[in-house]
This record gives sequence, C-alpha cells and structure tokens, in this order.
Amino acid sequence: MLCPRCEQGDVCKAQIKSNGKLVYVCQECEATWFSAEAVGVESFVDFGTYMEGVGLPPLWSSLTVLPD
Repeated sequence: MLCPRCEQGDVCKAQIKSNGKLVYVCQECEATWFSAEAVGVESFVDFGTYMEGVGLPPLWSSLTVLPD
C-alpha cells in the first residue's frame, strides 16, 4: 500500500528479527505502524526512533520483510 505520510513509498509488513514484533514500515520515509489497520488512521512513529527506543539498531537489516 502507498504510504499515507509521504505518498511515495510502499508500506511493507516486516518482522523485527530479535523480538518477532510485526511492524509496517514505509520503504521511503520509514514511517512505522504496528498493525495494518493503523496505517493512515493512527499516528506513525519513525522507524529509527522506535528501534533506538527499544535498544535495537535502526537498520533495515534488523528486519525480515514479509509478503503482504
């Protein structure tokens, strides 16, 4: 789905490798939501800010991108 924040990138479903948490991240602006239903409805959090807040590196290599 197209990101409602930047309207340029696709929001992909991904799993954080270290804790298994599912996230939905824009591949362009890195806006992040925690459920598909929240995308565009609830506020987003920046991917890097979230990852650092939970003590993980803010890197795409920390994620496994999952099929939609």
